[in-house]
Amino acid sequence: MLPVSAKLNAGNWQPEPMDPHEATSSWICHICETKGSGESLTCCNCFKVTCSKHLQHITSYNRETGLYQLMPVCLDCAIREALR
Repeated sequence: MLPVSAKLNAGNWQPEPMDPHEATSSWICHICETKGSGESLTCCNCFKVTCSKHLQHITSYNRETGLYQLMPVCLDCAIREALR
């Protein structure tokens, strides 16, 4: 059960302002170990951070919707999928 103050302020709720240090967080590509900052890209198969040079979009069938969609996949996962 929520406290009374939370119920009263629910209509006036505003998201917290983004921390300026969050936007400049650094990351490392798991394939080439290139360092970057800001938003990172992740593979849809292994969920590892990948630089844009090693990320490609492949067509994948979504069983839930019955549609094909483009999925960002890292080079490592794309090679493993091609070898199957």
